[in-house]
Order: sequence, then C-alpha cells, then structure tokens
Amino acid sequence: MTELVLLPGLHGDAQSWSPVIHALPKDLTARALDLPAAPDLDVLVDEVAGQIAPDSVVVGHSLGAVVAMHLAERHPTLVAGLVLVTAPVGAEDPDAAASRVARAAGLSSDAYEEIALDGMELVYFDDRGLDPQVRAERLRAARGYGPARFAAHSVALGARADRSSFPAQAPCPVLIVGASDDQVVPTAAQRAWAVANDAFGGDGPVSYVEIRETGHMLPVEAPEELAREIHAWVREAVG
Repeated sequence: MTELVLLPGLHGDAQSWSPVIHALPKDLTARALDLPAAPDLDVLVDEVAGQIAPDSVVVGHSLGAVVAMHLAERHPTLVAGLVLVTAPVGAEDPDAAASRVARAAGLSSDAYEEIALDGMELVYFDDRGLDPQVRAERLRAARGYGPARFAAHSVALGARADRSSFPAQAPCPVLIVGASDDQVVPTAAQRAWAVANDAFGGDGPVSYVEIRETGHMLPVEAPEELAREIHAWVREAVG
C-alpha cells in the first residue's frame, strides 16, 4: 500500500496536516512529519530521509515542498511521487534571504508568535485569516513549531536552489497544486511553472491542479478538496 509522507510549511507542525489525513480514503495511509530545526538543507533532508520508507509519496506544503524536491533529488529511491502544494519555485534574492535570516535570529517566543500571526490576511483566502478559530489554529501550530525552528528554516529557505525546471526532470511523477488566490507564491507564477514543465500535456509525468477559493495556506483551508485531488492523482500516476 502506498504511504503518503506529509511535510509542513513555515510555522506549521505535523498536526497541521490532520484535517487532510482524516479526509483521505482508507486505501491510503499517511504520516505527517515535523521538520527538524536544521539550517542546512542537505542536513535537514537527510534527517527527514531517515524517517521515510522507500517508494513513498511525499507531499510538501510551501517550505515542505522545497524540502520534498530536495529530498527527491538527494534520495530518489525513497520517492515514488511528489505533491508540491503552493511551492516556492525560484531561488531567493540574496538581500531578501539575509533580511529573512536577520528577522528570525534570536527571537523570544512572544516575538516569534507575533511574526507568525502577522499578515494573516495575505496567506489565507479573502477574510479567512481574520477568523478567530483560524488564528487560534495558526497560533497552536506556531507554538509547536517554535522560534528555533523558524530561525533554522529561514536560513535553509534562503539557500534553496532554483526549481524552475525541476518537475519535468524529477525522478518520479509530480503533482503541482496551486491555490486560486495565492499572494505569497502568486497563482500566475504557479500556472506558468506548470506550463513550463508540460503539466498540461495530458499524459506526462507532471500534472497541475488548482483549488478554488484558497490562498497560500491551502492545506488547512481546503483539506477535503486537497485529499480528493491527491487520492485521484496517486491512483492515476503512481498506482
């Protein structure tokens, strides 16, 4: 039986994936992992690799998608398929990366939680980020994630490779999942990435799906829809 391994995004923990896991049909098993607090992407990926069985389907959201792509490149025998949800594509500008690292360094827990809650209207669809329950879940996940992990992952994100042509060159089938109203990784950029990697060819190794009325936090905004798309794609592309 195919096992899904789910990797969270920045400020997220394994529990953030629970709604998606609960929505998956019973013929798929799934485990969510917490990403280790490693600032070196190679080290981070190697630690994750030690928790994954060969021929897993790896699902990554945002930062988790960056890790998933690096994992598939560094440990290809572990990955039978990749699902990349609102994934950053290009390398980060060096000045922006340095600013990100400086902002994350030495934060207290309170200061970190303020950062995690700041600008939620940009990462959720419409006014969903103002919902008290959504904010409470964001805070719960952030407290599980913590400032040390945020600082380490800020360094790792800043050193990420450009993945513009990665999906078409990946060692396994790839599903790109875009959000209809993503302001963090713009929807138009996700569509262009999919087009550049022949995701609309019909029977190639790269596929694209876009989920309506979602922002960058797609997995927690539309877990049932995401679970359905993953399940259909695994049956079709991975078997």
